[in-house]
Formats: sequence, C-alpha cells, structure tokens
Amino acid sequence: MTRDDQQFSEATRLLTRGELPAAQALFEALLERHPRHFDSLRRLAWIAVQRSDFPEAVTLCCRALEIKPSSAEVYIDMGSAMLGLGQAQAAVECLDAALGIDGHSAQAHNNRGLALKALGRTDEAMASYRQALVLDTSNRDAWLNLGVVQRQLDQHAAALESYTQAIALQPDYAKAYVNRGIVLHDLGRLDEAIAAFDQALALQPAMGEAAWNKSLALLTLGDYGAAWPLYEWRWVNHSTTPPAADSAVPLWDGAAPLAGKRILVLGEQGLGDCIQFARYLPLLAAMGAHVVFEVYAALVGLMQSLPGVAEVIPHKSPYPHADYRVLLMSLPLLVKTTLLTIPTSTPYLIAPPAALQRWTAQLGTSKRRRVGLVWRGSPSHQNDSKRSIPLEQLLAQLPAGGDSDGGVDYVSLQYQPSAAEQRMLAKHRVMHMADAVADFSDTAAICTQLDLVISVDTSVAHLSGALGIPCWVLVTQSADWRWLLGRSDCVWYPSTRVYRQVQAGDWDSVLQKVAQDLRAAGAAA
Repeated sequence: MTRDDQQFSEATRLLTRGELPAAQALFEALLERHPRHFDSLRRLAWIAVQRSDFPEAVTLCCRALEIKPSSAEVYIDMGSAMLGLGQAQAAVECLDAALGIDGHSAQAHNNRGLALKALGRTDEAMASYRQALVLDTSNRDAWLNLGVVQRQLDQHAAALESYTQAIALQPDYAKAYVNRGIVLHDLGRLDEAIAAFDQALALQPAMGEAAWNKSLALLTLGDYGAAWPLYEWRWVNHSTTPPAADSAVPLWDGAAPLAGKRILVLGEQGLGDCIQFARYLPLLAAMGAHVVFEVYAALVGLMQSLPGVAEVIPHKSPYPHADYRVLLMSLPLLVKTTLLTIPTSTPYLIAPPAALQRWTAQLGTSKRRRVGLVWRGSPSHQNDSKRSIPLEQLLAQLPAGGDSDGGVDYVSLQYQPSAAEQRMLAKHRVMHMADAVADFSDTAAICTQLDLVISVDTSVAHLSGALGIPCWVLVTQSADWRWLLGRSDCVWYPSTRVYRQVQAGDWDSVLQKVAQDLRAAGAAA
C-alpha cells in the first residue's frame, strides 16, 4: 500500500468516526499533492456540506464533476449545497441528474423530497420520500421527512406512524421524538407531547428544539412557571438571530434595581408579539427605569402612547446609552408571570390623536354597527395557510352588510388585500382603505371607531385587545399557545372572545357560530 493509499484509508476511517476536521486535513493534503484526486474531492465536498460551507461545497463538486461527470454521489452533494444556499430549484435539477445516473439511489429521492418541499410542492415531496422508502425501508431520515409533510397535510395519524418507524430504526433519534411531540401537540394530546419532548431531552439535554417545543406545550396548558425558562430557547427555530444590542450593555436579570437606570427593551418576533408583550414595559417604568423601546417601524407611532415609556426608537436604529438591555419576550420570565398575574389592564395602547382625528373624518358616522374584518396573516408565517381564511369563504358565511337587514357595516382591516380581494370587497359593500393606511397608528385609529373586530390569529387581533376593543379571534384546532386549550375567553385580553375549530381545517362551523352570534348581538342591540 502506497503512502497515499494509507493516508486516504486513514482519512476515510476518521470520516467514518465523525472526526471531520482531522479527516478534512488529510484529504486536503492528498489533494495538494494530487489536484485531480476524485475521491478526496468528493469527500471534501461532503464535509463542506456538513459544515454548512455551501459555496465551498459547490466549488468542490464542480471540480469533482470535471473529473467524473457520471458521479451520482457528487450530484447529491451538489443538491444539498444548493438547497443550503436557498436555491431549491437548482437542487432539484442536481438531484434529477443524480437519479438519471442512478435511479435506485434512496438518498437522492429523499433529498429531492427536501428540495421539492422547499418549493412548496408538498405532494411531489411526499412521493419522493415514499420512493426512497420503497428502495430502502431502513432509511430513518426518509421516514422522518415523510412525517413532516404528512403533518403539513393534516395527516396526523400517518405522521405519528412515520415517526414511530424512524424511532424503531434508531431508538436514540432525538429529532424523531421532537417531531412526534409536535404532532401530539397538534392533536391536543399535550401530556403525551411533553413526554416525547422529555424523551428527546433525555437523549440530548441541550437540544434547544425540544426545550422550546416543550415550552409551547406547557404554555398551552397554562403552566407558565415551568414554561418561561424553556421559552428562552425560542430562537432555535428561527432563521434569524435575536435582536442584539451592544454586548457591553449587560442583560437585565430581573433582580437588579432599575431606579434611575436606563433599560433598552428590544422588540422581537412578530408585530403581534410586540403588541402583546408591550404591556410589560409600564412595569419597568414603575420600578423607576427610564424605558427605551426599540420596535418595528410600523409600531413606533402607536407605542408612543404606552404608559411609562420614555423613548421609542425604530428597529435596528442607533440606540442611546443604556445601563441594561432585555429581550421583550423574556420579561414574563423575569417578572415571574403566572396565569393569574398577567398584566391585563386594558387599554394599554391608544390611537395617536392625529391619526384618530384623520380617520374619524374619513369614516364619518354610521347608524349601523361597524365590524372590522381580517382574514389572513403574513404569508411568511410558517402556519399561515392554516390560520388564514379565504375571503370568499368568510363573506359567504357572515350576515350581509351595507343597507341590508343585517345592520352591519363591514370595514376591511386587511393589510395589502390583493386586487381580486378588493373587487370582492366592493361587491359585498365592505369598506376598504388599505392604500391610505401607513402603519399601526392608522389601523388603531380605525379600530377605535369599530364596535367589533373579527380576525384570524394575527397582529390586528392583538391590537384590538390592547386597545380594549371587542374582538372575536378565529383560531385553528391546534391554536397558538396564547389562546390556551379549549377556552373561549382570553387571559391576555379581557375584551377578546376565542372561536376555535373543532376539527382541523373546518372553518365553516366556526364561521357559522360567528354569524349566529353576530345576528344575536344585532337583535339585542
């Protein structure tokens, strides 16, 4: 055996043992002596994918394919790199090339499913995963990925079975336990979900994804004391990092005195989250703090009305000197919020006077009840397809508006309605002024002149609650944690009523109940 053969054998052994840096060093040394050493190039490309160095992986794959254009393995690695770079269509093309060379590659079919899922082609992704399993029933990753799309399609029983298969193949597969727990949470089987997350944490005690999902189950049960510490893992499932300030500014620990101190509160996650948790800032002011709130630009004008807040600055803008900093959604942990100690005094926000004056003139007076409508949330939300309702379906169920006997004037509060939606609104005589709404100051001013807001689970539902305006929020069967489990009241907003699906995807029964209650309220008025 030559020296090169010995070095390659040792590098391969290290790779098999998971010692990637040592293996990489040996492969690179081989490649330095033999620039066209295909097997070293291919393995270095695979290592680059594992390190998430996707540009380097692409470069290495291209070099390898120049030497051996018929390598299915290299095309598979190229597909992984392209997917890591966010180029899902290019990934599909690479994996199609791999399958053109070796149509019996279970890994290529599995990875093609990942790329198709990223493109939103869920049914095709499922077919790819199933083909991978036809070729290799012991492919635990294909079982796991199949379960993901089955859950996405509300095939919960099938998803549970897929995760069971993955765990049977690898009993210490922590990710499969987490995914199983998520499906059990969807089904309302929260104790079983928590047990699944605990199994994952027993295998990997520092597994942030398991801790975060366990926190969501505990929050849904109202066990806030156990949930808030685990909720600090919330950024593990986000594509971005937490809001950051100068690391020289210490994090407030909830115990350090705030009298005479400046504290920078960093808004985070969604607009609705910022509105919901803004209620905690007056508590900091009551401790004697000079409170600076960094928040998304669309909320700056509205948050000027928050009691006790000294300064409101736009997100990612230069910030003033501070003695402490804190993430907004860490405040419930730091002030030890329980189900019984949520700050629920409303309104804690009011519409800015200038916006209110403008929209009072714009809307004028009405002898009928005014009801605001929001039927969909942000398309970027991972659950938006389930939490949103087609406008046509909503309007078909509600009592007719305008001059009808229903006694209702509907007002659209929807952000950026499409051209087709605007035509439908006009057909049903729903007032809409989206082009004139600049930010949440305008939306708050409009809401203030409504008798009721009917909204899916999105930021306007939180805004209505913070303004103290009656809101009927329409939620999925597996609703977000803040609406708790099986309740029609809302512990965060006293003026809010919760209407929830009994069966996943069944909005018609929810809307029929809303319409019934709307008619009853009109009759009683």
